[in-house]
Amino acid sequence: MNRGPPNPRMFKFQPNPKVKNRFQDEADLRSLRSFKTDFSNYLASDTNFLNVAEIMTSYAYGESNNANEKEIQCDLLTENGGIEIDPTRLSYRERIRWHLQQFCYKTSSHGIPMLGQAPNSLYRAVWVFLLLICAIQFINQAVAVIQKYQKMDKITDIQLKFDTAPFPAITLCNLNPYKDSVIRSHDSISKILGVFKSVMKKAGDSSAEASDDGVEYDMDGITIQAKRRKRGAGEKGTFEPANSACECDEEDGSNECEEKSTEKPSSDNDMCICAFDRQTNDAWPCHRREQWTNTTCQACDEHYLCSKKAKKGTKRSEIKKEPCICESKGLFCIKHEHAALVLNLWEYFGDTEEFSDISTEEREALGFGNMTDEVAIVTKAKENIIFAMSALSEEQRILMSQAKHNLIHKCSFNGKPCDIDKDFELVADPTFGNCFVFNHDREIFKSSVRAGPQYGLRVMLFVNASDYLPTSEAVGIRLTIHDKDDFPFPDTFGYSAPTGYISSFGMRMKKMSRLPAPYGDCVEDGTTSNYIYKGYAYSTEGCYRTCFQELIIDRCGCSDPRFPSIGGVQPCQVFNKNHRECLEKHTHQIGEIHGSFKCRCQQPCNQTIYTTSYSEAIWPSQALNISLGHCEKEAEECNEEYKENAAMLEVFYEALNFEVLAESEAYGIVKMMADFGGHLGLWSGVSVMTCCEFVCLVLELLYMAVTHHITQERIRRRENAANEF
Repeated sequence: MNRGPPNPRMFKFQPNPKVKNRFQDEADLRSLRSFKTDFSNYLASDTNFLNVAEIMTSYAYGESNNANEKEIQCDLLTENGGIEIDPTRLSYRERIRWHLQQFCYKTSSHGIPMLGQAPNSLYRAVWVFLLLICAIQFINQAVAVIQKYQKMDKITDIQLKFDTAPFPAITLCNLNPYKDSVIRSHDSISKILGVFKSVMKKAGDSSAEASDDGVEYDMDGITIQAKRRKRGAGEKGTFEPANSACECDEEDGSNECEEKSTEKPSSDNDMCICAFDRQTNDAWPCHRREQWTNTTCQACDEHYLCSKKAKKGTKRSEIKKEPCICESKGLFCIKHEHAALVLNLWEYFGDTEEFSDISTEEREALGFGNMTDEVAIVTKAKENIIFAMSALSEEQRILMSQAKHNLIHKCSFNGKPCDIDKDFELVADPTFGNCFVFNHDREIFKSSVRAGPQYGLRVMLFVNASDYLPTSEAVGIRLTIHDKDDFPFPDTFGYSAPTGYISSFGMRMKKMSRLPAPYGDCVEDGTTSNYIYKGYAYSTEGCYRTCFQELIIDRCGCSDPRFPSIGGVQPCQVFNKNHRECLEKHTHQIGEIHGSFKCRCQQPCNQTIYTTSYSEAIWPSQALNISLGHCEKEAEECNEEYKENAAMLEVFYEALNFEVLAESEAYGIVKMMADFGGHLGLWSGVSVMTCCEFVCLVLELLYMAVTHHITQERIRRRENAANEF
């Protein structure tokens, strides 16, 4: 049935049998039928028709209002002449417009309802201008908030925690990597030491010119005259103690010996100590070893000649005690560090022709060249020994280095004895040979009961200086303090402790927690896929070594023997000239300013750092009369032996507290959203609920668009089907 447009001025009433029971009797029905339906004559101009319509719909005839399924359709008049319409009866475009207009009336956003309620264009233009100004201000503030968030700033919180700190791992190494008596049996090592001795001799000979002039030294009334070579202006010779084979004639009572510097002593009885000058190669006076004593002197001159007592009239403030070695009568003393090695003259003047079987190419590969600086020569010799030892298996290298019980004699932790076999684990290091790690077990938690040296690690070590290599410049122990999960790196992070002293290392622990990307740049997992120190946590030093090893393997075809290899690549050979030159070339390139950019290594996100303070005292004391190690001599003799060959170490916490440095985000997503919402509320009165209103509006519009297109498609299909019939 086609319906005509509804009469906007009138309602038509029709009885509804469903609600007939609402009326009391037939009289009411007759009165209703006789009621005229034209309301236009009875409505005043100020009548609120919406209230009237609400009342009218309470009765039966109002049930047909705004109902599509009813036979009678009607629209409600508004007071200003408008019509409240059913939006489903409007066209698609009109329905969209009506929906947007209704949203303007209902939204909780400030300013937008004023546009829909504007009485004229000027009023609406003013509100549009205000809304634009607020929107621009909001956009500026929003951009500033986002830029602040994108900076990813962070802050560092520092806390001092009073809690039990875990005791770190302690790695102990002998400064001498391999035993001289064992390593010389290896052909490559014998060649290297032979060339080293030859180069050192040439360097000593080239440091001065020959001179026939005599130089006299006066010590406490004793005049010493020696022939010396010519030197430059201001250059002066110095004395040092040196071991030499000697022939002693004790019948004359002088106790002096005649040195035979080029001969190797057959036994300790044929050995003596002489005052040696490298510039003149003079070795005099010489006395048997037992007639020399390590002591301290109050005065030493520029030639290292010393006196036990300072000259009369010397002020106490001017007296400076120096370590020295004196012959038994105390009339002749030489400045000498007690922990330093004593030169062997038979090696210094030794015959180098026995190593003439080494080829010219092998000599060049060793890299000594025309070196004349003894320190540089020793450094290069150490490197050559590392390269030569890399050709051996790890088991062979371990056997050539010092064993655990030979190095570690006594130990205590928290005042209780250690179990040396269980508490120390062997780690083979290319630079220092056998090293031993205390507190290596990651499953066992060790901590100090109290602060102070008595409640830390105390260990006595015997280095056996008589079996040192000629390339070992100092006598003592290398100590490294590190976390259990970290590789020790004794050549980089270690501390050297001398023999003849008790060395105390006071520790403080710091824990660092860094933020990963995007706030920071740290390694989050604690390791990387190509990290060469397997089984250990990631560290920056290990990362640089991994990167360097990868570059060397890629460019030289061999690996640097100072670091673990990658993928089973063989280490560079000690006598391969091409390998050595390639390795040295790229080592210098990476060490340059621009070379460092080839390796990019981040810090670990979680790291434990130990800061250390060091102090020392002479050890053992003369009053210490206990059995030390395996010494079977008298107590005084054992003390002297341990002054030269042993060291006492103490590692402890200075205080039972530690610092925690933790990074946190300075401006996170929560703060950004709070500032964002604050600016939204300030400039446009928008809240989260308002945003939900806009989201609902968008969803409704999308739904209307999809429904419209589906309906149009159905109509189109019906029309096509009708045309086919």
